[in-house]
Amino acid sequence: MSNRSRRAGQNIRELALRRRFKAVASFIGAGLLITLPFLLVEIFNNFFNQIALGNPDQPQTSLDMPLVFYLAFVVAALSLVVNGVFIWQQANRADQGAKGEEEIGRELSSLEHDGWSIEYGMRLGNKLGDADIVCISPRGKAYVIDFKSHKGEVIADGDQLRRRMGKEKYPFEKDFINQVMKQALQVRKQKDLKFVTPILAFSSARVSVPSNKLRNVYIVEKVKLVSFLRSLG
Repeated sequence: MSNRSRRAGQNIRELALRRRFKAVASFIGAGLLITLPFLLVEIFNNFFNQIALGNPDQPQTSLDMPLVFYLAFVVAALSLVVNGVFIWQQANRADQGAKGEEEIGRELSSLEHDGWSIEYGMRLGNKLGDADIVCISPRGKAYVIDFKSHKGEVIADGDQLRRRMGKEKYPFEKDFINQVMKQALQVRKQKDLKFVTPILAFSSARVSVPSNKLRNVYIVEKVKLVSFLRSLG
């Protein structure tokens, strides 16, 4: 039976939504900061004018703040705008990642018809976040699949993964192999399984790794994932 408590891409969609709320909050905060100095000056002027009305001998005064006073609020507002734009871009990337997972979910549906159990967004302990996909074959073999949306060509450089863009090689921002190995160990512990095979799947990159395996982790392209899982059984 497949686990439908979480849909493919659901966790990332929710992350994107949370990020958009944060971005909107930053934009609203920026707008409030722009209006705040004028509002404060208006409040103080009204206060002084009320005092002057109660004391005819005291002339009416107007509070004139230096330009630097207003500039300080403008700078603070601009920092909130920049932060909001950054968070909004992060939300866009999360939505793009969710779209990739949703496409994968549709492709994996053929495995479910064959008796595979598939779980999306499994919560992991030890501060490992979520496992994108955990699946168990009809033969009882378990797999954890971690999806990456990087582009280019994924290659092996010694015992490390690299990304080739044109003629240049670039390291990834994290050791994805070590990351998915930790996920596999945690899934094994939480589900009380004998063994969980770790798989790295790239949704947009071409994989050129000999035998599709490095440091006991399988590395595959999204388009080959279903047939690859079938071959492993």
